[in-house]
Amino acid sequence: MRSGVRMAKQQPAGTAAAPGTRRLFIPGYYSGYSNNKMSLDIAIALAYLTGRVLVPYRFRLPRRFKIDTPQDQVLEPMLVPELFDIPIPWSNEYLFKTWISVPGAAVCAWAPIHESVLCFPNRPPDDDEHFRHFRNGRKHVYTLSERENEAPDLHINADTLGLYSYFAYLDDKQRRAVVDLMRRVRPKQQYRDIADRIAASLGEFNAVHIRRDDFVSNALSKEKITRAASISGQEIVANLATRMNRDDPLVVCTDGSSREEIFGPIQQHFRTTIFLDRYLRESPSMRDLMAGLPQGNEAIDALVTQLVASKAQVFAGTLFSTFTALIHRFRAFERQESSFLYCYNDFLLPLVRYDRCEFLPVDDGPYTWNRLRYPVSPDAYSWLREWPEAAGGAPPPFDGAPLPAGTITLHASQAHTHGSAVECASDHGDQVVIANWTEQSAFVSWELVLPAGATFAVEVRYACPMETAGSRYAVGVEGGDELYGQVWNTGSWFSLSSWFPLGRLRAPAGHCRLIVRAIDMAGYALMNLSAIRLVPV
Repeated sequence: MRSGVRMAKQQPAGTAAAPGTRRLFIPGYYSGYSNNKMSLDIAIALAYLTGRVLVPYRFRLPRRFKIDTPQDQVLEPMLVPELFDIPIPWSNEYLFKTWISVPGAAVCAWAPIHESVLCFPNRPPDDDEHFRHFRNGRKHVYTLSERENEAPDLHINADTLGLYSYFAYLDDKQRRAVVDLMRRVRPKQQYRDIADRIAASLGEFNAVHIRRDDFVSNALSKEKITRAASISGQEIVANLATRMNRDDPLVVCTDGSSREEIFGPIQQHFRTTIFLDRYLRESPSMRDLMAGLPQGNEAIDALVTQLVASKAQVFAGTLFSTFTALIHRFRAFERQESSFLYCYNDFLLPLVRYDRCEFLPVDDGPYTWNRLRYPVSPDAYSWLREWPEAAGGAPPPFDGAPLPAGTITLHASQAHTHGSAVECASDHGDQVVIANWTEQSAFVSWELVLPAGATFAVEVRYACPMETAGSRYAVGVEGGDELYGQVWNTGSWFSLSSWFPLGRLRAPAGHCRLIVRAIDMAGYALMNLSAIRLVPV
């Protein structure tokens, strides 16, 4: 964003924790600013919950852009913890360390945070419905043992990328305390003041964050999980026009170039379009304002950009971007905003509802990630977006009608399997499903006994990854009619869909058998079938 550099000063000695204090050692996630900030949030929350002095390490950021420096000088390091007020006791003595050894510490060698759930202080039973909804199919569940709780030093050895709102399963009192704690993890006053002055210079404005750069060519784009490489400016304009007045200035935050084709329709539609990086670089008053900050510090540039965008009347971002996620969190804390908006929908599938820049509920459940479904694996919910729960918000209301009396839910655990290539099993998230359905001749059935004949709307819930989606299946009453469905991509074998409606079936009075069978197989397995629901009509 800015030219020039500020050279490293003599670093002061790290503030060491006092002898005898209980310490928590935890690494940062070595990545860009936003991912590293998310790992700092995890570290702060864990130190608070365990009552320890936080000792973070590996929090030095890599630089995305090369900066020329004299041979006898080095750049001042970029350290995310130095940008924020941290409202717990902490020590900066190991911030620069990549690896550390803490003799005598209790070591928690965990799987990556984004694949995990922390239950604090205790783990509920696996069949606890509320916990199952929070877990959302994730494989790893952790608690702290008595030894780990009592150890003077605790070392969390894990990749720490993840959202605290999705990671820590807490009771209501603890959850409120963590939300209040994270509300107090604020950017230092000088950065808030600068962002306020930049926003004031813009007047009333709307803002977007459109992530480009690696999003256009990364694995998610190549595998067609995201649409960053194919999305058009016209589609973005059509979405933004449902929320934003074209006469209001539009501030564009992007890592792309304003000369890219995607920005042409946006600049044509909105009467005033301001690319924030250019504005801060080219406006003399903005250059003077930014001159007092460390030059060449991409982390500060990112933070100031996020703060400015958070002050927009309306803001829409990019799904899968942690940069957007932190803007939404700022807005949730400062404006009590719980409807997070996005410039476009990456998924053109029936699993996802998107209207007027907002993803809408397709299911019920106690958490937002139960109600908004995306065709991604359970771990991706840890970073693809922020959730209203981060600021203590409630999930968006689900507008589905209450289930009528006489609704029958046929769970996988109640099914009879037929054939050697299908079974009832628990997936790695302890969700019971019909799994390993690898032969077309295999089928499953449920026994029904009805006091009278009835017509039901049939709904199905399952999981299936992209590489095996596309199979066809049938649901029918033995000897009667059948309904036909296509298996859609839900993101993974462990990402359950919402309830997909199939149509209506008539079931006779007395005993009958409901059968689900494969019609054809597009991949090596049909699906992981969770349940069939019969709703009287």
